[in-house]
Amino acid sequence: MKGKKVGKEAQSSLVQLIQESELSVDKCCEILQLSDRRYFRWVNWKEPRKRMPWNKIRPEENEAILKVAKDEAFCGLRAAGLMVHGHETGEYSCSISTIQKVLKQHALAAPYVPAKRRRSGKKPEVRDLITAPNRVYCYDATDFYLTNGLKVQAVPILDIGSRKNLKNGVFVKSFTEKDVIFLWDETLFEQGIDTSMLTILSDNASQMKGKLIRAHMLEKWLVTLLYSRPHTPDDNPWIESFNKSLKYHVAKPDKFETVQDVIDWIELHRQLHNDHPHSALGYVRPNDEHEGLGDNIRKERKEDLKVASKTRLEYYYESKTVKKESGEGLEIHNSFAVC
Repeated sequence: MKGKKVGKEAQSSLVQLIQESELSVDKCCEILQLSDRRYFRWVNWKEPRKRMPWNKIRPEENEAILKVAKDEAFCGLRAAGLMVHGHETGEYSCSISTIQKVLKQHALAAPYVPAKRRRSGKKPEVRDLITAPNRVYCYDATDFYLTNGLKVQAVPILDIGSRKNLKNGVFVKSFTEKDVIFLWDETLFEQGIDTSMLTILSDNASQMKGKLIRAHMLEKWLVTLLYSRPHTPDDNPWIESFNKSLKYHVAKPDKFETVQDVIDWIELHRQLHNDHPHSALGYVRPNDEHEGLGDNIRKERKEDLKVASKTRLEYYYESKTVKKESGEGLEIHNSFAVC
């Protein structure tokens, strides 16, 4: 039996057979090719006691999470949105994974859809420049169509460091280099930053790479211009992701009757996007990150989690005392698990 896995029922049968045998334990183990240590381990086996992690969320926190999750006003939020809501309201302080576990236990979690495998390739050099807001901007065009078939092009400008949608240009049918120049003049004037430290990333469209706009942006604003490789959207994934949200957001109207309808939707999306917690920012709102508040918000959440963990530890030590007084065996698993 050496090296073979033996089930619990077989273990009990062998132990009983050895104990009822007239031969010694050593002799029986020798015949069965069973080590003495293994035999006595079977004999002294005890049912493991229930172990409870000290950092498990308290019932009050569990109820608070379920209350918000079942509220119709927050039914569209996933675990990340519920985490942000809990920290901001003070109702509970939990990580995303903890909230996801609570939702899954009560069949409230959205079905998991695995992410598509991204195509491998050389990463654009601009990633090393994204150290803070107002360091790298990107822009691109996307199309909308009215009910009469008229094409309307939107050109959003995005700050990659803060993920804030700074400004949007809307043009009927198409746009020119002069339109892009005017859009950038407005944006950079409003931001009031040192543009010599700014890098702008775009694709290779003629309106974005023409001589006129290149000369204007380099001479007047002293910015650095970078361009993604042809047929390589992964070089500028930030604006591609933003444009997808712009076209497929749940609040987007089903159709557009006029150009003004498109303008109204783009402005509404700008407000929704800038005031919605972003995963790349640690679920901080782009508006807050752009104002330099992101680090403080993330730090406060870490402190909230530490306080919540300390409270849970005290709660479970109190539970341990109550269990002992009532005669129930409860072992507190003192592992430093993160909530």
